Amino acid sequence: MNKFTVIKHDKTGIVQYALSDQSIKFKIIAAATFIVLLILFCGALMGKLLFTGSGEDQTKIKELQALVDLRQQELIQHKKSVQNDIDSMTLQIGKLMAHSTRLNALGTRLTEVADINQDEFNLDLEPGLGGAELDLTGEINTPQTLYANLFNLEDNFTKQQENFNILTQLLNEQVTEQNATPHIMPLTKGWISSYYGKRIDPFTGQQANHPGMDYSGAYQSKIVAAADGVVVWAGKRSSYGQMVEIDHGNGFMTRYAHAESVQVQLGQKVTAGEAIAIMGKTGRATSEHLHFEILKNGHKVNPLPFVNS
Repeated sequence: MNKFTVIKHDKTGIVQYALSDQSIKFKIIAAATFIVLLILFCGALMGKLLFTGSGEDQTKIKELQALVDLRQQELIQHKKSVQNDIDSMTLQIGKLMAHSTRLNALGTRLTEVADINQDEFNLDLEPGLGGAELDLTGEINTPQTLYANLFNLEDNFTKQQENFNILTQLLNEQVTEQNATPHIMPLTKGWISSYYGKRIDPFTGQQANHPGMDYSGAYQSKIVAAADGVVVWAGKRSSYGQMVEIDHGNGFMTRYAHAESVQVQLGQKVTAGEAIAIMGKTGRATSEHLHFEILKNGHKVNPLPFVNS
C-alpha cells in the first residue's frame, strides 16, 4: 500500500497522498518522532515530580510524627509530675487534718479544765473572716506557693500544739494544786457551831484560843476530806480523840477530830469529798461534833476562807 487517503473538508473534496513521496514520508516520521519524544519527556518529568514529591512528603511526615511523639512523652511526664504534686499535697493535707483534729480535741479539753464557757469558745464553728474590698496583687498561685503555705500552716499547727501542751500542763498543775488545797466543807450535813479564834472555853469558862472550827450536825454524819491528799494519821490522839490527819502537799494539812470511828488507813490516798470518818464525841468534847483544823507550813490558820471558797 503506497497511498493513503485523507478526507479534508474544503472545496477540493478528497485528496490522496502517496507514501513514496519523500517529503510526506519525512514529515510523518518527524511528527511521529516528536510525539514519541514528547511522550517520553512528559513521562520522565511526571516520574521525577512524583518520586521527588513523595520523598519530601515522607520526610515531613516523619518529622511531624517525631514531634508528636515528643509532645506525647512531654505530656506523660507532665501528668506524672502533676500527679506526684497532687499526691504530695494530699498527704500534707491529711497530716494537717490530723493536726487540726488533735488541736480541736486539746482545745476542747482545755475549755473543760479551764472552765471556759463553750458557747463563747466553740471550736466546731468556723471563725469569721472579712474586711473591706481588697487590692489584689496580681500574683498567680503556683504549686510552689501552695507548698509553702501548707508547710507554714503545719509549722503553725506544731507550735500551737506545743503551746497547748504547755498550757495543759500548767492547767493540770493548777487543778492539782486547787484540788490539794482545802476548799470544801468537811461535813456532809451540818453547821458551824464555833469559829476560829478567841472564845470562852466550854470546860473552864475562861478566855482561850480556838485553833480550828467546830461543826455540829445529825447523828453519825459523814466527815469528808476537804481536799485531795494522803492520810498521815488515823486513830486516837490525846484530847483530839479519834482523829484523821491528811497531808495535801504544798504545805497544807488538815485535821478531823472527835470522830466516832475512822474509815481510812495510814498512807491511804483520798480525794476531796471522800468519806474518811463518822462524827462523834471522843476526846475533849462536850457532845457530838467535828473539830476541823487547817495547817499551812506547820501553822494553824483560819479554815473559814478555805471552806467558803
